[in-house]
Amino acid sequence: MKLSAALDLVQNDLPIVVRDKTFSPRGVEEATLETGESVYWVYTKDGMWLSFDPEGEEILLFEDINEELEPEDDTVVYGGEDYEFSYEGVAKVDDDDGGTTTNFKEYQNADGDVIRIMEDESTGDKSYAYGVKITEEDLQEA
Repeated sequence: MKLSAALDLVQNDLPIVVRDKTFSPRGVEEATLETGESVYWVYTKDGMWLSFDPEGEEILLFEDINEELEPEDDTVVYGGEDYEFSYEGVAKVDDDDGGTTTNFKEYQNADGDVIRIMEDESTGDKSYAYGVKITEEDLQEA
């Protein structure tokens, strides 16, 4: 399934199948990066979420991590593996309360898996997620 078709379905609160698991969205946020590019964060109830980057034609499937990770010399260790710094960005999500700004850093291992560390700019709250890249072949209509 094409990325654009999958994004259209979840934006309309319709489920999709991601790697043989049904992904039922509970919310979609449009985040604007400092580059002006829009990405979409699609959440479920079970701590998993998708990050759609239509311009970069990339989809990441994330799972929240319930432990604090501290980078050391541009490296994060998670699950016994080293993840090297790969990207830093700022995303703004507009909502009825004026919106939130999230600073995030990504770290990648040799297999291309990602650790994302996010910090809410207004509260300083940090969250952590582990992600894997998804291909269009991994997506199906539910």
